[in-house]
Amino acid sequence: MTASADVDIAIAGGGLTALTAAAVLARAGPEWRIALLADDSHAGAASRGDAFPEVRTMALSASSREVFAALGLWSAIAARSAAITDIQVSERGGWGLARLGPAPGDAPFGQVIENAELVRLLAAAVAACPNVRRASGSNATPVPRRDHLEVQSGAGLLRARLLLVADGTDSPLRAGFGIGVAARDYGNAALIATLTLAEPHRGIAYERFTPDGPMALLPLPDRDGQSRASLVWVLPPERAAALAVAPEPERRAELQMAFGRRAGVILGMGTPQLIPLRRCLAHEQVRSRLVLVGNAAHSLHPVAGQGFNLTVRDLATLAQHLRAGARSGPDLGDLGVLAGYARARARDQWRTLQFSERLPALFASRAPLLALGRNLGLTALGLCPPLRHALADFGAGLAVPAARVVGDESGL
Repeated sequence: MTASADVDIAIAGGGLTALTAAAVLARAGPEWRIALLADDSHAGAASRGDAFPEVRTMALSASSREVFAALGLWSAIAARSAAITDIQVSERGGWGLARLGPAPGDAPFGQVIENAELVRLLAAAVAACPNVRRASGSNATPVPRRDHLEVQSGAGLLRARLLLVADGTDSPLRAGFGIGVAARDYGNAALIATLTLAEPHRGIAYERFTPDGPMALLPLPDRDGQSRASLVWVLPPERAAALAVAPEPERRAELQMAFGRRAGVILGMGTPQLIPLRRCLAHEQVRSRLVLVGNAAHSLHPVAGQGFNLTVRDLATLAQHLRAGARSGPDLGDLGVLAGYARARARDQWRTLQFSERLPALFASRAPLLALGRNLGLTALGLCPPLRHALADFGAGLAVPAARVVGDESGL
């Protein structure tokens, strides 16, 4: 570390991305001094909105499992999550159905964990890292110097060789640096709720496309003997807002009608949370001494469940490049090292964005010929194991070899 820097890496943010970044980088570089800059409320009410509780969940893919296993966290995550052992994709009013089951001997597609549980596990892991310290954050834009950035924190001025910006889709720091975004309002909202089911979920995740928008049902761990699932239902904003405040029996009946009975009878629907949907892609993800990660870099449509898993792959690759750069001599904030990271991640990010955008767009059209093509496609997918397994590998993050490198080369 240069004499003028207080820490090697400062991470601005307090949510899942910032905590994951701290855990990954602390493991990759035990000698690096890391500061996590976040208000205590950052991962809570600020990102939830005032009117609704936190009910979001995370479907962790196989590539994320590899990273969290390297961090020594996977056993704890698995104990607090539900495995996805089968995926069923269907369209309301259509006859096509695709079932994506793992090949014999394969691990589950992923694990579904409640965000609050994952935050607790990561916060405990970061607290146990001797090279990470927490400080209250600041929205003040850091000031670049020759060999560091000056960051305002609750404890005063902090000098860092590298700053990770992980403060969310509406990132104040990104705006402060003058980094623009390519934004797209999808014109709808995600209604998220926890459901209780009459029948065991059997580890099945459902992706169902309706004229109003896609919906996903993900298995959750049982609680008090009740089978549970997490709902993500994309709807026009007005309908989503009306359903969110409707009496529970009314919104549950609407859901049952839209989803059908593939998962059996829905016994209960908890208080929903509403999230407006928009894509937000930063024009720049790296500058000298600066990296944007998570939703500050790319906020995607949630239908394919790819956003956080993409971020985990980003962070594993970033750790790999920083570790390799440290061995060869350049400063942690060296633009050449950071640009190499950005190039390494560009293809996976682009493919994931295209997949997340095109899947809901494909099922949004009501044109008869396109509807016929969708049903034939779903049927072909169900009948063609190689195609089915290729799609499953992509969703699991295994279609990108770099995402699987979590050994010596990444430093994890």
